[in-house]
Amino acid sequence: MAFRRMKQKKGSSQGLLLRTVKEIDKIRKEHYGLTYDCKHAAASVSRVFGRFVSYVQFDTPKKPAYLVLLGMPEENLKDTHNGVTGMATKYLGKPFARVMPQLLKDIGNCDGAVVVDNAGKVVRVGAQLINLDTRGLLKERKREYGKQENPARLLGFSEEVGTRHTSAIVASYKHQGIKVVTLSEETGDIRIYENGRILASTNTKDRVHGKRRLTIKPPEPSSPLEKIAELATISI
Repeated sequence: MAFRRMKQKKGSSQGLLLRTVKEIDKIRKEHYGLTYDCKHAAASVSRVFGRFVSYVQFDTPKKPAYLVLLGMPEENLKDTHNGVTGMATKYLGKPFARVMPQLLKDIGNCDGAVVVDNAGKVVRVGAQLINLDTRGLLKERKREYGKQENPARLLGFSEEVGTRHTSAIVASYKHQGIKVVTLSEETGDIRIYENGRILASTNTKDRVHGKRRLTIKPPEPSSPLEKIAELATISI
């Protein structure tokens, strides 16, 4: 991953943002590409033949997905619901920079957001974001870009996205000043949001607002083996 850094003070929120993106990108590389494709294809084929013969089947490896909110003010935590309570206990109140690798590994296949406060400490794990005004943000974007574009494009996405990404951009709009990072399970795209806009993205077709503070290399194109694995999965 290549970064263009701006001048920043040591220990700043920008530094935590860059570290978060680097860590997520590191995890992404472990789950996207030929190694993952081989495992996925093997799991898909094993399940097909497992219907007819009895033998040990491989489990399909799951791709991680993330929604991380950085710099959330304490008074705004009322707009979140606690999520993964059991797992959360060992991370709550800990510096995110210190527990980040293990936390992201543990939460990768769980729904919900990781929320980090202004002091850089973990305050929510697997949280549900509530009181989000998607209509309000869409209304503002329609005034800016016109009513002809579909909702996903109005928000800056190149195509339809899931709830995770919609929640991320609307949360960054509701809580002005925070940074939000997502990793898409479907495409492997990493996005950064601020003030209701996409600040940076691996998807070159997304509408990125303003000056890019960092540049993220897009994921490698899907390999033929990955396409075969997807077809095998669909046939099951």
